[in-house]
Amino acid sequence: MTARRPPIAWIAGGAAVPLLFAIGLIAGAQPRFGIAAALVLVYAVLVFTNLSAALTVLIIIVFAESTPLAGPALSATKIAGMLLVLGWIARVATEPETRRSVLFAAHPALSYLLVSFVAWVLLSTTWARDGALAFDAAVVFLLVAILYLIVFTAIRDRRQAIWVIGALVLGTAFTAAYGLVLRPDPNTQTSERLASTINDPNFLAAILVVGLVLGAAAFFAARGHRLLQFGALIAVGLSFVAFLLTGSRGGIVGLGVALIAGIALGGRWRLRIALGAALATVLLVGYYTMFAPPLLKQRIVAATAGEVSRADTRSTIWTVAWRMAEDHPVTGVGIGNFEARSVEYILQPGTTYRTDRVIDNPGVAHNSYLGPFAEIGIIGVIMLLGIIVLSLACTVQAYRRFERNRDGPMEVLTRGLLIALIGILTSAFFISAESNKVIWLMMAMGPALLAVAESAPPARHPVRRGPAYGTAPRSAAVRPLARPS
Repeated sequence: MTARRPPIAWIAGGAAVPLLFAIGLIAGAQPRFGIAAALVLVYAVLVFTNLSAALTVLIIIVFAESTPLAGPALSATKIAGMLLVLGWIARVATEPETRRSVLFAAHPALSYLLVSFVAWVLLSTTWARDGALAFDAAVVFLLVAILYLIVFTAIRDRRQAIWVIGALVLGTAFTAAYGLVLRPDPNTQTSERLASTINDPNFLAAILVVGLVLGAAAFFAARGHRLLQFGALIAVGLSFVAFLLTGSRGGIVGLGVALIAGIALGGRWRLRIALGAALATVLLVGYYTMFAPPLLKQRIVAATAGEVSRADTRSTIWTVAWRMAEDHPVTGVGIGNFEARSVEYILQPGTTYRTDRVIDNPGVAHNSYLGPFAEIGIIGVIMLLGIIVLSLACTVQAYRRFERNRDGPMEVLTRGLLIALIGILTSAFFISAESNKVIWLMMAMGPALLAVAESAPPARHPVRRGPAYGTAPRSAAVRPLARPS
């Protein structure tokens, strides 16, 4: 008879004992490093004992990574991310049950597309002129692809999915509150625009769209839980106030598309979503026409299309990116090399107003679709769009399955995730967010939620109209927000 493989939790616990002794010695000499090492050890134990809880904590760390709380040189996000990857590898290697639940077994087409995309990104480093920039960008894509796989493995039941979505709401609320308390530096160029921990008003606005939508979905899902509903309302309020102060046109477009998508995909919550959309529109118009600072009012209200093209650097950068894509339509110039090659495409026929921005301070393409087109060509963009489309399709299937299961809370949370994804992917047209961790995590939630929905028992009784969620009496239609896994 073969010996039984020891559980990964016992291995982690045994390894923690000598590490605790070492941390005690470090704390005696350098208390600050001792505390940091103790926190790392606690998270490491959590990673090897409860992968979904570790993922939830990582989401909170991601939103706090730009604050002084995140730590110096080697950021807390990188440390937590490396530990999470190690924990996931150990879990897959030691538990046959986990190996059967990986993404490759459930969604082979999506898995092969994900692997092909990462392989193409890595291959593009061979023809990139600046190898260092290409390597750094390729590693980021590799890590977010691994995060995609981890999310699917970590989320196996309703409770885990609810905690991850709750962490997204809490993270956006924290980001909004941090920015509202610590207002922008008056010495910066964006002194009247809120940037918070994101350090970019446009990026912050895109993230806050997620907080607004998921916070509203959490409010509906938490029906009957007054404290949770109150917390969701606070998150929505903080996100909306911070969103107004970003003065982001791209964020407004993303929010507008999310509101339209919410009305179209809202299901039995459609009327309430429409009322909320109308209220949000009135508040947006009222603020930017009457109460906004002069700079924000000028950005949103006064600028004409011609003025925007002359004053805003984005139109010039997009022109350069398109020229670059036309020059290398199949392969692109190499991942991460837009910054290094953009100056070469200034002196070409066509009008460009802000060439100083490209020559003196080259940066990213400010477009999550055009930028990859310039860097990894049409092949890479098609694979990237394929991953996005398949992830959205899984989210649609998930909320339909929850609807058939008459699981009201999970249905509204999944619909909210879909609407939030549509909103942030729209805002991504105005920022370079193609490798953003939050977007990839949200996309990975689609297949994970579909697996949760498919594992849940189907409804036993026919659907009847009732007062609770518009489909059935509360006893039959509405499951509790969370239950033991």
